[in-house]
Amino acid sequence: MSAPFALGIHPAIADALGLLARDTEAMGVALCSDVEVAGRHMEQLQAIDRISQSLRELAHVLAAGDPQAAISEIRLGDLRAALEEACAA
Repeated sequence: MSAPFALGIHPAIADALGLLARDTEAMGVALCSDVEVAGRHMEQLQAIDRISQSLRELAHVLAAGDPQAAISEIRLGDLRAALEEACAA
């Protein structure tokens, strides 16, 4: 049996996820600014945007004083549903 994480781990993880979201979004913006890349890789660029949004939403949940309320505010339906299902289990 392993020891539980220190209580401070959630804000640290939230901060790391937020930074990853920012970096991922910046990468997507840079790639979108190249018309040829954007034209050839629109699906992949949309996936990058979705990853960035998901990271930001997860960071918000981890940092929230009321994670259940934060989950209910998630705009990405499949992510919200997955987290709601996990909470119900």
